[in-house]
Amino acid sequence: MLRTSKLERCVDYVVYITSHEQAEFLIKAAKQFNVVLIPFGGGTNVTQSLMLEAHEKRTIVSVDMTRMNKIKWVDKNNMMASIEAGIIGKDMEKELSKYGVMCGHEPDSVEFSSLGGWVSTRASGMKKNRYGNIDDIVISIKIATPIGTFQKTQNSPRVSSGPDIHEFILGHEGNFGIITEVIVKVKPLPEKKIYESILFHDLEVGIKFMYDGTYGFMQLECRSFGRLASV
Repeated sequence: MLRTSKLERCVDYVVYITSHEQAEFLIKAAKQFNVVLIPFGGGTNVTQSLMLEAHEKRTIVSVDMTRMNKIKWVDKNNMMASIEAGIIGKDMEKELSKYGVMCGHEPDSVEFSSLGGWVSTRASGMKKNRYGNIDDIVISIKIATPIGTFQKTQNSPRVSSGPDIHEFILGHEGNFGIITEVIVKVKPLPEKKIYESILFHDLEVGIKFMYDGTYGFMQLECRSFGRLASV
């Protein structure tokens, strides 16, 4: 938009919050003075949730979450970690590694996107077959809303009673409130990492590999190499 035209509407203020209590205070003030709040994580959203209505007359405040970037605790007995929602993906994995654990969620934007953004957009990642999507990883979400704070009190992977309120929060795109903390499942750090790549000079073979390779280990004849590639 900057390259081709102009920004029809910009935010009026940017507020940096550092705690859940500040998020609650900000939402109460926004209700009182009829102000629009837009939570902002890494700014990588591709569904236009951060775009502003050109004709919005109310004051618009961007709530920057990036200062809420701490690991609050890690429970290695139950393999859980409580993390502030503004932390960026690569920083989260770096901090978790100090405890010998990892999250494993790796969207394409992992270097720039935030944990709260993943929850808000119900994000998927490149390692989902091994570690799951964000909805498989989340145990508990703390969110400040205009009618109060919600957080599930049972920090367990699955609750068998009643509806799962997380289903309303996952993918809400910031419409319901400001996510401040998330409890996620963690896994032990792998003993080693192996980086591999395969070049396909034939598009048809490459597409077939992408479909068939999803379902596990297999052997695919790579005619472009004239040999078998073990996947």
